[in-house]
This record gives sequence, C-alpha cells and structure tokens, in this order.
Amino acid sequence: MRKAFAAVLLLFVPLWCVGQDAPAGPPPDAQTAPSQNGQPGGHRRPGLVGTITAINGDTLTVKTMNGQSAQVNVNESTRFRKERQPATLADFKVGDEVFVRGQSTGENTWQAEVVAAGSPGGFGRMREGMGKEFIAGEVKAIDGTQLTILRPDGVTQNINVDESTSFRKQGESITLADVKVGDHVFGRGAMKDNVFVPSMLNVGMPMMGRGHGRGQGAGQGGGQGQGEGAPDSQ
Repeated sequence: MRKAFAAVLLLFVPLWCVGQDAPAGPPPDAQTAPSQNGQPGGHRRPGLVGTITAINGDTLTVKTMNGQSAQVNVNESTRFRKERQPATLADFKVGDEVFVRGQSTGENTWQAEVVAAGSPGGFGRMREGMGKEFIAGEVKAIDGTQLTILRPDGVTQNINVDESTSFRKQGESITLADVKVGDHVFGRGAMKDNVFVPSMLNVGMPMMGRGHGRGQGAGQGGGQGQGEGAPDSQ
C-alpha cells in the first residue's frame, strides 16, 4: 500500500505544489500506472516525488516516497517553482519536498524538465487531508448515495454524495448512475456530519494539469477529462 500511496501522491503533488501556474502536463498517451518500484509505469515516466537530501552542482539527490535514492540532473532548460512562484536552483535546499517532472535516463536517474516545491510539510498535510479534504481510490460498493472507497493508503472509507456533488468522466458530465464498482475516482470536498461529501467526483486516474493547472483524469478508455486534484498547499 505504501507504493500505491506514493504513486497517487505523484499524480496529486503537481497540483499541490505548482498551483494555478502549472506548466503543461504530460502528453495524452503518457502512462501513469505504478510500476514495481513505485514510479509511474508504461513507456513514459513523467517524474518522481521526494525530499532533497543533497545538492551538488547541477545534481540533486532525492529520497523518493518509496525510500529509494534518485539522482536528478538539471540544466539551463529546467524550470523551477517554489511555493507557486518562479524560482532558481539556488532557492532549493536540503530537506525541501519536491516534485520532479522529466525523463528517466537510467535506473533512479532523471533529467529534470520541472522541479517544483510547495510549502514545508506539504506531503504530510496531503496525507492528513485524504478522506477529509479530498478522496481518491477504487469504488468497492455503491449503496444509494453512499460509496465505499478503498483508498491508496489501504483505508476503506464510506463517503456520501448529495445534490451538490457533480460527476465527470473524460471531460464529460455524468451522473451517479454512471459510476460503477471497480471505477477509480478522485475529487475534492469537505466533511459534513462526520462524513466526507465530494463537491466533484471524477472517474478515472488523476494526471498533471494542463492550461490553468487543474487536474485531469484519464478515463478508462485512455481519454482525458478535466477534474480536480488535491487541495492547495497554501
């Protein structure tokens, strides 16, 4: 479950750290299923999430969410952002929690296109927000307006939808009747009477945002749908 949670963090953190000025996301055919090392699988590997443990010239050493050490190389083309603002490599320090997007150049070695960091402790707050501020996971049961969600951290949680909840799949509006057991869903919301109620529930896996930095969900057919990701870091 730790690897699964790391994979979901990898999908949410671009939204968390970069905010509304996020650079363009990976191309539509980018595959984001987790591989055995907890990084996105498929023929494209968009990036990693972790904590900087060393900075040596143009190389960052990052401890990833699954405990491995990765080498991240930057160059004059790498874009940097920190707490939603343009930044430079000099603005980063050991201990910063970062999202790196780029190309894998070898085992645990990356050429970075984007290095972004949010507020300190953002990953911890993200974990704390799961099931309270946003939800992600697999639909295990549907009973009227109650959905049972198996979250990526292994917790099974019952959530409720109501008349204020909107539903989307592959960029199109749908209804609760279109949501099926086995679907993967994600969305933001809030606690009401000690039960999480999403304001929007997206069917599909979240991907990095395009345009204004809103999250996108890849539908089961591989299409792209706009949705919402994790709450802002500030």
